[in-house]
Amino acid sequence: MSNPFWRAASNNLARTRLVLSPGRARRGWLVWCALIVAALLIGAAGSHLYWRGQLGPLQKQAAALQDLPQLQHALEQSRLEVRVSEARSAELERQIDALNQRLRECQDDLAFYRKARDGKR
Repeated sequence: MSNPFWRAASNNLARTRLVLSPGRARRGWLVWCALIVAALLIGAAGSHLYWRGQLGPLQKQAAALQDLPQLQHALEQSRLEVRVSEARSAELERQIDALNQRLRECQDDLAFYRKARDGKR
């Protein structure tokens, strides 16, 4: 029981077909290609999700940095308002001290006039 294929192969090796696996080689090759493509897609999706998670806080910081000039202007305005309110507070305290001084002087004058009036009686 000799196989004519094997006999032909032994006679002329240069013209024989090289078969590494029987018949189902194309189907297996397609399955492997599909698995590789699926793995690449899963890897790309995982990478996208990872970097989106990593870059999310950075994007928020970048947005905050874009608002930085407005925030600095608002800060300067607030500082100026604080200085103005502190100056007004100091001026009001000075006026209150002056009014308290005048009140003490008026009370002293009133006490003097009452003593003078009571002394004449």
